Amino acid sequence: MLKEAILMQKLIINEPQAQIHTVDDTIFIVTPGIFMRYVMEFPQVQLVAKTEKTPVWRYMQKAFEKLRYHKRKDDSYSIWTCALEGPKSTKKVHGYLFNDPTILIPDIVYNNPYLKIFLNNQTS
Repeated sequence: MLKEAILMQKLIINEPQAQIHTVDDTIFIVTPGIFMRYVMEFPQVQLVAKTEKTPVWRYMQKAFEKLRYHKRKDDSYSIWTCALEGPKSTKKVHGYLFNDPTILIPDIVYNNPYLKIFLNNQTS
């Protein structure tokens, strides 16, 4: 469903408020924002997740992790930190990097020039 939302341009990519970015020739999805947005777009997932004692977006995040589409860092954590540089400020965003970006986007046209991955507390 996420792929369809991207292809139908319901979800924006590489914009300051976007939950999906391209960086280092892969996809970066911002958490928890992308999962909160998913729950808003597809409220029927609340029926599936209602037996859990966690927020529905967290249930969706765990379901995403079980798919193993994402890269793990050397310390085996799944969440990456990126610097999103704007004209006036830079903010840190946290999320997942995809192993294979074609799962969501068939062709990455360009990487977001304002997004840099933090590696060992430094941007790449």
